Amino acid sequence: MDYMKDVVFSTRIRLARNIKDLPFPHRLSGEEEIYGVLMKGVEQAVSKLMKADFYKMSDMDELTKQTLVEKHLISPGLTQSQYGAVVVSKNEDVSVMINEEDHIREQCIMDGYAPEQAYQTIAAVDKEIGKVLVVAHDEKLGYLNTCPTNLGAGMRASVMLFLPALSMSGAIGSIIRAIQDLGFTTRGVYGEGSKAQGFMYQISNQAAIGQSERQILDRLNGVVMKIVDAERQARSNLAKTQGVKLKDKIMRAYGTLKYAAMMSSEEFMELLALVKWGVCEHYIDADMDKLNSLITVTQPAMLCKLAGKKLGADERDVARAAMVRNLLKDRQ
Repeated sequence: MDYMKDVVFSTRIRLARNIKDLPFPHRLSGEEEIYGVLMKGVEQAVSKLMKADFYKMSDMDELTKQTLVEKHLISPGLTQSQYGAVVVSKNEDVSVMINEEDHIREQCIMDGYAPEQAYQTIAAVDKEIGKVLVVAHDEKLGYLNTCPTNLGAGMRASVMLFLPALSMSGAIGSIIRAIQDLGFTTRGVYGEGSKAQGFMYQISNQAAIGQSERQILDRLNGVVMKIVDAERQARSNLAKTQGVKLKDKIMRAYGTLKYAAMMSSEEFMELLALVKWGVCEHYIDADMDKLNSLITVTQPAMLCKLAGKKLGADERDVARAAMVRNLLKDRQ
């Protein structure tokens, strides 16, 4: 839904699955041959639907692992897994982790608000995996998973929201409390334990037990619509009350992004958030998709990967600023 891209950055649907009669991953030890079967089965299933790449954690260097984390294709926990692996589609919208907290974690991430499309995509992957591997399922409890909150549908539906006005107005706290009462949790850019950088907040259902996939998607839709309305109203209110002061703050951020010679990751996220807000308010003529793409490519590991070598903190700050200047140089 393009009309919501001013607030909704991305949508993710994740399914957690385990194999019947196998202990959960944390109870397995030295079972390389078992994970060999898992890896082969998942790779075979995904390859039937799309072109994909297969990566074993044991074969990857730390920099490459971290780039996958920064792209949200794997979790930080998977990088530490001795027998961990991941299958990633060529366009990187689908990834299937093997031997993370559960035997299999399948996810689809799409730009903007696309819960139905993301669900249909990952459901097709899940169906193919079910043809190759016998998934643990109980008639009453649903899919059996390591974490009790994933019992039932085994599904987490989440969206990444851009909420500058609710944050700056101080209303974000009440929003977080309200959605928690509705069974949703709020996290930062990189999930549990991370902070909300650049006014970005990830919301997702807290539990799946007792709910069908359709019910989870419907409840997510209801919550997202309310937050989108609240954010847009907050933006309108701030534009009226702060007027030129708000515009000045946004335009100063734009100037810094266009001309800075060094820029830390934290500063970049703060400035980019203001510039994106300026685009939404039509103060600035810039491509929102290109601005959003900078969030990933300016992360530490990605900068090193693009440079082809390990960079120190100052070198990354210089490279980050150069990349941003290059994107904005033709914009007036």
